[in-house]
Amino acid sequence: MELNLPEYVIKCLEKLEYNGFEAWCVGGAVRDLIMGNIPYDYDITTNADPEMVFSLFPKTVPTGIKHGTVTVITEMGNIEVTTYRSDGDYLDNRSPENVRFVKSIDEDLIRRDFTVNSICYNPKKGIYDPLNGIQDINSKIIRAIGDPDIRFTEDALRIMRAFRFSAQLGFEIEESTFTSAVNLSDLLNNISVERIFCEFKRIITSSNPEKLSPLLKCGAFEFLMLKQCEIPDILKHLTNDFSLRFSVMCYKNEFDAVEILKNMKSDSITINIVKILSKLLTLNIPKTKADIKRMLEIGGIECFRNILNYYHAIGIDITELNDLLKQIIENNEPYSIKMLAVSGNDLLQVGISGQEVGKTLNYLKNIVIEHSDYNTKEYLLNLIKK
Repeated sequence: MELNLPEYVIKCLEKLEYNGFEAWCVGGAVRDLIMGNIPYDYDITTNADPEMVFSLFPKTVPTGIKHGTVTVITEMGNIEVTTYRSDGDYLDNRSPENVRFVKSIDEDLIRRDFTVNSICYNPKKGIYDPLNGIQDINSKIIRAIGDPDIRFTEDALRIMRAFRFSAQLGFEIEESTFTSAVNLSDLLNNISVERIFCEFKRIITSSNPEKLSPLLKCGAFEFLMLKQCEIPDILKHLTNDFSLRFSVMCYKNEFDAVEILKNMKSDSITINIVKILSKLLTLNIPKTKADIKRMLEIGGIECFRNILNYYHAIGIDITELNDLLKQIIENNEPYSIKMLAVSGNDLLQVGISGQEVGKTLNYLKNIVIEHSDYNTKEYLLNLIKK
């Protein structure tokens, strides 16, 4: 089998081999190429030690030097080059206490997570697949390498990765691997919330978000205030926007989406968007321009478009709502205080001050939401004077 590696990856392999070392492209890139997908990044494994990698390539970064990983920087892209290794004891359910560099590719492969990620490729040597990863790709199976209890106890984040690969690839998790992952899911308590959240987002935005349901049902995330539940079927029919999918999931299960995101240490931008979407989901479906404008006032155009996507997913004809939104945008029809033809300074000049400024602006905003043609400075000031 011949795989189409980028030229910069081939040159990296060739340079290592020219200097007397073994070198293989390995991991997710090989898996994706076999499946006909485009990889996002490339990993190389080699029996050259990190110091030798540093000496062979002009631009490098010691990204994971403790574990033998050096990033080789090229104009076309970066490559993570890792020395064959055997891992020492895992004391924190995440990383090995130490690693030992080895000379055998086979010894390196057996310490990896899943068979589908253990396939090696070299343009001159072809495929090397001692753990039958291609067979599992063809069978659409995620299978732990060796004893799954050992794999997940070593690194509990692999539990999340198993479900993430299952969701992204549309594969089933092999029975003993699945049972072990669910039974050991309490070990996720020992993993940083940020790493869990990263994997969680990738699952929720995948083509098969329902693959996460077994972990949710067994209470794996209760320490993050995400209670036992199932993934609503509607999620896969929404755009793959995390904020929308997460908001809908929590809305359907009556969870506090904002509090859960705070526990997951989400960024403030995502929290704010989810807060807006969660509020919009509780409102009645708009029927008029004024209804739409009030929703736009709460969350803006992009959040409203997300809500339209939700309406469409639950079977509502959104053609008219889309047309009304288009008219509002094209005509620049006002729906917020900042879009008024008058400002706070204008009100001060006609004798309105203090708290009455805000109250008056809000009053005018409600008027122009119903009647956009009233939004002129002359009309609004005359209205105030009356």
